[in-house]
Amino acid sequence: MIKYIFLFFFSIMTGSLSLNAQALHSALQLRNSHLWRGLEVSAGLIYTGDVHLDFKNFYGGFWAGGHVDGSYKELNHYIGYKNKHFVVELWDIYNFSPGATYNNKEYFNYSARETGRFWDLRSFYTISDRLPLVLSWNTVVFGRDRNSIDTENKYSTFVSGEYPVYKKENLEVRGRVGYGFALNNSNDEKNNFFAKEAGFNEISLIISKSFVIEGYKIPVGIWGMWNPVNNNAFLQFSVQAYSF
Repeated sequence: MIKYIFLFFFSIMTGSLSLNAQALHSALQLRNSHLWRGLEVSAGLIYTGDVHLDFKNFYGGFWAGGHVDGSYKELNHYIGYKNKHFVVELWDIYNFSPGATYNNKEYFNYSARETGRFWDLRSFYTISDRLPLVLSWNTVVFGRDRNSIDTENKYSTFVSGEYPVYKKENLEVRGRVGYGFALNNSNDEKNNFFAKEAGFNEISLIISKSFVIEGYKIPVGIWGMWNPVNNNAFLQFSVQAYSF
């Protein structure tokens, strides 16, 4: 039943988008890794792409990522609402990498105890134009975020604050600090979806700059990410192949 609810609202919204869309957007990036909330999801030559329809305050689309050797594969769809300072999104995330330890061979399996996907409810609030601090609250509300005996959802949550510490022309430096925990850590467990226990699992410094070559704009990025809880760190380089 739960999958049909999501697909119903997604089809209604994307149907409206197709009739009233202001713009179709898409982008493709190449990276040396895929980082997310203190985790290195995959390392090596990674491609990530997005395509979505946007109209007024609502939008919906698809996001995909993969390793060139096929060891990492991901396909997500999402819907969202935005106004001047507030954004809320629901992502249906499905990682079907061959080496996964969970059910990743049944794309349309939405059984809470069996599914290999998860729903990520995301929200972002920018304080003001003069104080562009972005506060974010994100919770895994359904799927493979379960306790060890598979009886309850953990509702793993990631909260963060992000601020542009430097910005000049085509160069921007942003800092982000994130804290991960579980709203329902039953069965005497400490871990959550993002780390082995609650704590500051992401401290990031993100540098982005755009170069113009023969009239073609090429954004590049450097992302340093530290995870104090899991005691590791990662460095990502990225280049955007196209966007519209």
